[in-house]
Amino acid sequence: MIMAKGFWKRRLLVVILIVAGSILILFPAWLPDSGFPSTDERTAEGGQLEETTSKGFSLPTEESAVEGLQLLLLLGSAAFWFGAAKSAGEIGPFYRVMGAGGIAAALGEADYLVNDNLNIPSWILFVIPALYILFLSLKYRRQFPAFYTEFTSHPAAGFFASAFMMIYVLARLLGTPHLWKATLKSNYHPDVPSTVQGYLELLACYLLFVGTIGLCLRDRRHDVTED
Repeated sequence: MIMAKGFWKRRLLVVILIVAGSILILFPAWLPDSGFPSTDERTAEGGQLEETTSKGFSLPTEESAVEGLQLLLLLGSAAFWFGAAKSAGEIGPFYRVMGAGGIAAALGEADYLVNDNLNIPSWILFVIPALYILFLSLKYRRQFPAFYTEFTSHPAAGFFASAFMMIYVLARLLGTPHLWKATLKSNYHPDVPSTVQGYLELLACYLLFVGTIGLCLRDRRHDVTED
């Protein structure tokens, strides 16, 4: 079989991006650890289990490194969708729809920035991406079956399915405080549920990033799903 021009360069780029994403999601684990206080330390005063620690220690969760990395991965995925739209041909508009969806998801992760710095409801920021998605979906609705067929027939669709299951099922279930209170009992710390949920959402963003790379950087000259 004759290799398409740039085949190995494309594969090398995909590998580099996936490895970089793997390093990225592990970054919070490398942050300085000031130590997790013991139960005795947390109950030293008055015999009451404190909700916060006297050392000021908190895990990297929302509004911190984990959420920042989620934002970066979502914006990176959106950039790939928009960048690949032209080469996608007639289904390119739906690549832009996916890109706009990535931007909307990133805005959802950065809503705390809006609340802290702008005197407007955060939902207003979703209006522009929503209108853009609605406009393209209606204008190019006849191309949707072709996009759906290409998307669902590619192995990368499994990454998207796994990511959505992780966000809407696992993260919601394992981010429940009652679950961890019943499991950890006196060792429970209020940061645990949000930390677990934050890391599961970060892993889901990484899966979306990998799936996006697989769809946007594939070799269109020889697509095995079209054989």
